[in-house]
Amino acid sequence: MENRPKIMIVDDDPTNIEIVTEILEESYEIRPVYSGEEALEEIYSFKPDIVLLDIMMPGIDGYEVCKIIRADEQIKDITILLVSAKAMAKEMKRGFEVGADDYITKPFEHDDLALQIAKHVKNRNQ
Repeated sequence: MENRPKIMIVDDDPTNIEIVTEILEESYEIRPVYSGEEALEEIYSFKPDIVLLDIMMPGIDGYEVCKIIRADEQIKDITILLVSAKAMAKEMKRGFEVGADDYITKPFEHDDLALQIAKHVKNRNQ
């Protein structure tokens, strides 16, 4: 079996995870997790290439998860794409300030998400 890039999808909404999984599962190895806490537990064993990280979650939100990842030598180089329904400039600015590589606004077109992920996978492999 070929080595497919690994994507961790972090979202507290199972429907969102299901939609994103359907879009990406053909090309990537997917690990769905349902909270920031679970993401921080699973990230060391799964070793994703990309974390698709929802911002608005109970407990540890996406911004905090991003900061924690960036502060940890073992995992700081993982590509982080924040996902949010908030398309306001201040939200995007905060996302980049905490270390996100990109910011994706929901709802998104399926093809647009697939292209964004492919672009970031390609950038990681260069």
